[in-house]
Amino acid sequence: MPVVTVETNEDLLREYQAAGETPVIFYFYSDGNLLCDDTNGLFNQIANEYSQVNTVCVNFLCENILEGTDFTVNSTPTVIVGINGIESCEDKLVEWQITEESLHNLFQKYSG
Repeated sequence: MPVVTVETNEDLLREYQAAGETPVIFYFYSDGNLLCDDTNGLFNQIANEYSQVNTVCVNFLCENILEGTDFTVNSTPTVIVGINGIESCEDKLVEWQITEESLHNLFQKYSG
């Protein structure tokens, strides 16, 4: 599946509702955040290697983009695995935790 990019709460809700029980890896980023600038390319590269995994990139503009979900995003970049809008806490990566190795491990876990 191609990587989907969303910028509104309605688009975010539509993407995870369409996935149903299938896990989705969400990547929350902010335009203009230097740390995000460093991880955006890495995330997209690895997501494209695991095209069988549902992946959604979320341009995180404000808190209201999370309405109707159980997601907690305190900073960007953040990677969350969500099922039906519920966050999998053990599979959450925040800022410096987002590395090539951690992303490969996460995508491998959900590619099978």
